[in-house]
Amino acid sequence: MAILRGMFATLMILCIALVSQSSSPPTPPSLLREIPATGGIPPAVDPSILQPKDGNGSAQSYEQSAKDFVRSKFGTRTGAKRTEGISELKRWKDPPSWQVLWDAMKREKDDVRLAYLDHLASQGGLGQAMLAKIAIRSDEKEMRHEASRRIHRPACDEVIAMLELGLRDERHAVVNQAGLLAGKVDAFAVIPTLIFAQVAADEKKTDGDLAWIAIGTRTNYIANVVPVVGDRTGAFQPIVGSLQTGVLMRVQDAMVYTYRSDVHQSLVALTTRDFGASTVDNGWDMKRWWTWFNTEYVPYKQARAGIPPAPPPTSPVSPVPQPADSSATAPESPT
Repeated sequence: MAILRGMFATLMILCIALVSQSSSPPTPPSLLREIPATGGIPPAVDPSILQPKDGNGSAQSYEQSAKDFVRSKFGTRTGAKRTEGISELKRWKDPPSWQVLWDAMKREKDDVRLAYLDHLASQGGLGQAMLAKIAIRSDEKEMRHEASRRIHRPACDEVIAMLELGLRDERHAVVNQAGLLAGKVDAFAVIPTLIFAQVAADEKKTDGDLAWIAIGTRTNYIANVVPVVGDRTGAFQPIVGSLQTGVLMRVQDAMVYTYRSDVHQSLVALTTRDFGASTVDNGWDMKRWWTWFNTEYVPYKQARAGIPPAPPPTSPVSPVPQPADSSATAPESPT
């Protein structure tokens, strides 16, 4: 009887292991390929996935109707009419209309806007992408939080595509918010983009000097004298001159490094949780992250995905060049 119980327990453990293995999401392709040594980073998801295939119009065609809808249904209306207007948000199912409707209700109260976020959450992948857009680009912290709460975990491909666009934006605030959202929705697929988005080098150029520093010595001397004549007296009044000697340094351009802390923290949290070992020692050094990703993380993910390791090279390989995006590695952060 004890032997049968032991066999039954073993079978149960094997069944649980098989179920958990089959239910785990597939490994994103972006984590199974090395980051190239030169050129840009390929996006984790084709951004064309964000283009609706069966849209009925453009955003411009919905602009006036969205304003009319908000004006007629909300504003100062209360009670049953306001509730009816909120229920009619479900009619807005065409993706090109979502942004203009969100812009039109910018001054509305939270009950309307939160109901609209609930509506977007029920609109499949493109609705999730719109929530991600609000969570990344909205100026209101509360709305960014509410939008991120409604995004499914793990993030779908449409959300990944929206995160990629945010992480490649030129505005530091947008990139930081995209990095923060990536950590919230378990967007492991964007880890390669997070690596090169955590530090940005901006060249500061102006028409004049940014600053100047003068280090010198001032020496006084008698440059001239002026005769002064009085009653039975005569004298000379000295004219004092000064001589400046030393060095003048002019700063005409500079390289400014911006450390995006939210991106960095999400990168460390995602990689540590997925890799099973802390990656905090990589710091802010993008070259070090690049080496870790290619030599440790990708082989680990390939082994987990059942991909056989690549055969060893038959001939000597030249040293791998430094990635183009980190040719000027940022200095270590002082904090």
